[in-house]
Amino acid sequence: MNAIFPTVLKRLYRKEPISSFLIIVGAVDAVVGGVNEVGTLMIFGLLTSGMAIGYRWWCIQQAETIADRKSKQLYLPPSSNRAPLPNLDSRRHPPL
Repeated sequence: MNAIFPTVLKRLYRKEPISSFLIIVGAVDAVVGGVNEVGTLMIFGLLTSGMAIGYRWWCIQQAETIADRKSKQLYLPPSSNRAPLPNLDSRRHPPL
């Protein structure tokens, strides 16, 4: 458990450093506000964490839609019935 937890955190933090930082800051604010019985700090921390999680979810959704668009893009027709391309022969000289 101890070896898996840091690797998962490192992987998530490297993918989205801004939203990961905001989630950590919001969680710390929420804990400090809850322990010290400061409701505004706790609410601010929960809102910050919630917005960071929402931003990360929105980025993941955008990446999936972009990947779907790119995967559907075809550069060549599925089956080519054209004649094959001629082979280039280095022994022949081009016409002048």
